[in-house]
Amino acid sequence: MVPEGLALSTQSRSPIPGMKPQAAAHALEFAGEDQAQAAVIRRAVEVIGDQSDAMHWLGTPVRALNYATPISLLHHSQGRDAVLSILGRLEHGVL
Repeated sequence: MVPEGLALSTQSRSPIPGMKPQAAAHALEFAGEDQAQAAVIRRAVEVIGDQSDAMHWLGTPVRALNYATPISLLHHSQGRDAVLSILGRLEHGVL
């Protein structure tokens, strides 16, 4: 028996209480993007060794990224992958 007040509806439920399912899915997508962007920023700090220097690097045009700033590429998975690739090359002394 389900305790009173905890019965589940047969209707579609939102993963975020109080939000419509479509709005909640959109919010969760943005949260995932934020986490992916934060992971790249953390990696930059790890590779570069200093948060201030890493933030400066993220805002500086990079030749290997066709002179785009790394921070400008973090909004899409392909851009994040490109930035992570460059960070790996920096870490291993290839760039």
